[in-house]
Parts: sequence; C-alpha cells; structure tokens
Amino acid sequence: MNLERNLIDNILESEVKLGHADMPITFYYPSASLSELLGCDESELESEILKFCEEEADRFGKITIEELANEKGRYAVTVPVYGVKWVHDNFEPGDFMKSFITEIKKPFNTIDNIINLFRCYSKETEVNQVSEDEWSLSFSDESIDPYVYHVEKNVFGLEYHRFTREAYRKTILEE
Repeated sequence: MNLERNLIDNILESEVKLGHADMPITFYYPSASLSELLGCDESELESEILKFCEEEADRFGKITIEELANEKGRYAVTVPVYGVKWVHDNFEPGDFMKSFITEIKKPFNTIDNIINLFRCYSKETEVNQVSEDEWSLSFSDESIDPYVYHVEKNVFGLEYHRFTREAYRKTILEE
C-alpha cells in the first residue's frame, strides 16, 4: 500500500458516502501512517513528503501535506479539486466498497449483517471481536479489499473506521 493508492481509495470512499463534489478534500494521518504509506522512517518524512508531492503533481495537482501546529505528529493532506476530479474521472469504487457503505448505513443493522456481507465476497474473511461492541474484519485475499475495517456498535448503530493493516496493528492492537 502506498500513499497514492490510499488517497485514491479515500476519495472514492468519500464519493460513495457523500457523492462527487468539485472541491478540495482533506484527510488526516498520524506520522506513523504517513511514514508507512511513503515507505520511509519518520526521520525521513519531510523529504519524502516533498518528493511525493512533486511526483504526484501531474495526477493530483498541488497536494499540500502539513503537520498540524496544534497536534504534533498529525498531518493534514489536502488534495485539490484537480486531484479529486482526476480520481473521479479515472477510477471507480470497488463493488465491495459500495456494498459495504450501503449495508453499514442501514438502520438497525447488526454485526452479523456486516460479517455476512464480507463472507459474500470471500469465505476467507478474518473476523475478530475486539471488545463487547467492537470487531475487526478483513479479507485474507487483499485483492478484494486491502483494509481492516474496525466496526463498533454504539447508541447510533454501527460505525466504522478503515485502516491499513499496519496502521490497525499500531493504532488498535498496540494500545
């Protein structure tokens, strides 16, 4: 997984949830995730950010990646309208992503419905109950979808967060 792929997937996910809009979009990454996606040590992060922005300018336009002044170690990655449009014009969200978002938004949904959806796409689905109201789900075959979905049940129903496998390990499993 690299940052280009992750940005494309995040833009597509946003479009499935909210629809396409000709406006910039910002995503937030902790330094560890940004380092993972850029394939570098955190000590090399600043130089790799500059390199990435330069290499991706033809596709995404002028991406800005800035560490948040009030939250050291957290970065805002802003893709301009040009890049959002490039993704919209050149990529389609996967069938799983569309089905997952449709399913998780249904009122009164259950974790069993979500697990069944995953298993419709592959019997080799990894399901782990993290706590009484939290689960992680992912596919053994990353070509279906490479992310780990952390699903939690709360008073509003089911909500999710999507992680790279490494970010999930560092963020959730090592807490």
